Amino acid sequence: MSERGRVRLPSAIRKSLIQIARLKHPSPVYLVGGALRDAALGRSIADLDLCGRDARGLAAKVARQFKGTLITLDPQNGVYRIILPSSQGQTLKQIDCAEILGRDIGEDLTRRDFTVNAMALELGVTLPATLTEREFIDPRHGLSDIRRRILCVETDAPFVDDPLRLLRAFRIAAQTGMSITAPTKRMIKKHRQLIAQPAGERVQSELLALLATPDAAQRLKEMDECGLLTALFEPLESARQCAQDYYGTGGVLKHTLTVCSRLEFLLVNFAKIYPDLARSFSKWLEERASGGGVPERAVLMLAALLHDVAKPETARMIDGRLRFFEHDTIGGTRSIEMLRALKFSREHIETVSELVKHHLRPGHLASGGPVTDKAAYRLFRDLGPRAPGLLVMCWSDHASYMPEARLRRLLSASCAKAPRRDLTQLRPAEVRKTVHHLQVVSQLLRRYFDADHAPIPTRLLDGKDVMKTLKLAAGPKVGEILELLREAQAEGKVQDRLQAIAFISRLK
Repeated sequence: MSERGRVRLPSAIRKSLIQIARLKHPSPVYLVGGALRDAALGRSIADLDLCGRDARGLAAKVARQFKGTLITLDPQNGVYRIILPSSQGQTLKQIDCAEILGRDIGEDLTRRDFTVNAMALELGVTLPATLTEREFIDPRHGLSDIRRRILCVETDAPFVDDPLRLLRAFRIAAQTGMSITAPTKRMIKKHRQLIAQPAGERVQSELLALLATPDAAQRLKEMDECGLLTALFEPLESARQCAQDYYGTGGVLKHTLTVCSRLEFLLVNFAKIYPDLARSFSKWLEERASGGGVPERAVLMLAALLHDVAKPETARMIDGRLRFFEHDTIGGTRSIEMLRALKFSREHIETVSELVKHHLRPGHLASGGPVTDKAAYRLFRDLGPRAPGLLVMCWSDHASYMPEARLRRLLSASCAKAPRRDLTQLRPAEVRKTVHHLQVVSQLLRRYFDADHAPIPTRLLDGKDVMKTLKLAAGPKVGEILELLREAQAEGKVQDRLQAIAFISRLK
């Protein structure tokens, strides 16, 4: 927003709004909510929220005009959505149309959540490209709060009316860089338990949108300060009291939030830390984005948040040492239970549970001497295309044991293509251990993205070849031989079909 209080509408958005104004709806149509807020912030706009009388009729006209698909979201309150065709290359993805609630638009705006979302603009065919404050209907001074970069409500009524707004506050703050005011945070803390009321689908949608932002880790910490994080994921509350002697005040939960912070650090700085892998990793992230448009970074952040969720229930003192046997496998099961309750997709549930279940494996490899080709192959075989996600999460887990400033100083020793070999001068021993673990994770990342050597070798023979060569009947033995052959390929012992036949012949 300019210092003079002027808001510039992107040309494509202005053109679409004028098209809507020309539909000649019998009553005024208003642009409301997030699009106006984002325009004032100078952010891109992908969705429009319209408000007017006879929202159903308006939505039908808009759908025809833009050749979109009309969906009824809430027939009781008159809320409709038009999904726009992507083939036209439009800037906009969807347009929502809602019935005015109350006597007029002014009363409708008093019922909305945050002040920055409680603004309206009446559409007209002469809509200017640059808006002044006079054009805004702004009864709750949202423009002023945008200038101050604050997110607030005046009363706790919005949170009681729709508790999803408790989470939405942090999502909007993460996306816009706004600060949630202290009084608003106190209201969120007061009503935090209401987050159990909204439908799981709505909660997971807001949560994934928050976790997809580069500011997610800080917002998770703020959610915890308000008690909302553990109201949403109750098992994390017991983590707060677990292992405080080791992790300090906040226990395992403090460690978990630090892991999320390190994951964010890695994802934001990946191209600087791993310039040789940046293009391949970026391509992997794009390929892993779900059909619903959810960035993989959101799923990775969710896995980091839940990776130690079973530590409290598995904590045992053995020979004077606190141990967490099987917290990885049990944690995988617990994550499935929690994410199912929030109606996450099967793909997201499986990814998170697999990453939680296997998150100790790279560390175990690092503790067992040089990582062999066979061990790397087995890891990549078991994780498949999820392997890079596991590795960056493990990187973050190990990196959490160093302050960020020291981590930055040791990035070259830990992550470079030619990392520091002699670690004897590093003090204390825990730092040497952390650097070594990061070196192993870096090595595995490079193996996965090695353009000359596929992480999982292409099969040279199939089951029919094995049965014919060894004169075996179909059965488990055939699969065992094929797996032994694949491991030999990964180790470089077998490189072509003739060598493969010779190899299995020796297994007869």
